[in-house]
Amino acid sequence: MSFDFYNWFLVFVRTGAFLLVLPFFSAVNIPVMVRVALAALMSLLLAPQLPPFPVERLDLISLVGLLVRETSIGLLLGFIARMIFFATELAGTIIATELGLNMGTLFDPSSHQPEAVTGVIMYLLTTVVMLTLNLHHGILLGFARTFEVLPLGGGHLNASLFEAFIGRTSSIFVIGLQIAAPVMAVSFVITVFFAVMSRAVPQMNVFGESFGFRIAGGLIVFGLTLQLSAQYVANHLGRLPQELMSFGHLIGGI
Repeated sequence: MSFDFYNWFLVFVRTGAFLLVLPFFSAVNIPVMVRVALAALMSLLLAPQLPPFPVERLDLISLVGLLVRETSIGLLLGFIARMIFFATELAGTIIATELGLNMGTLFDPSSHQPEAVTGVIMYLLTTVVMLTLNLHHGILLGFARTFEVLPLGGGHLNASLFEAFIGRTSSIFVIGLQIAAPVMAVSFVITVFFAVMSRAVPQMNVFGESFGFRIAGGLIVFGLTLQLSAQYVANHLGRLPQELMSFGHLIGGI
């Protein structure tokens, strides 16, 4: 197949926007040139398989609109792929709040921002699961397959897309609460126990005594449930290729 620069460039715009948001690849400690090179390589592999797009028929305004559309599609698909990472970070924040650890922060190497300790742990756990099980291959393959249902220059906003996007966004909170549920349950049990003790022994300093028990019990449960959390995260990461295809269908109005 002959090389079509315009096709390659349009694919490069969508792919570059996707990698700009995709977890791990979008980390600030990943050099920009590496991301650009990866996007260029993916585009070089994908562009010859797509039908040529008649760019020469477009005026300047239409061409700018086309580039904005392809960038928006890539950003949207990247945001869909990143939602599980948002959910695990939310779970870590909830756990830190329950255990009283939200005042102590840790330097997040991926964003160069201070984050809750448990939030950083959950983010790194999700990244390790994705890379160890090679699930990032499936995500990249799922993105590549979206060109089959959402060709260059295609896509438009519709009610079904908004409904699916809002539903997918709301699942962030559901997943985060499900991951943090064991620690929340232990924290609740300890709180109820010391509430009863405060009624039985009014002289007891309930707040001071319960603080250490809540942290110790919560961290033990957090450590024991990390394997279950990793399996839960792996299941959601494994469904990402199909979800990318589903959103590709919705964006394309199919």
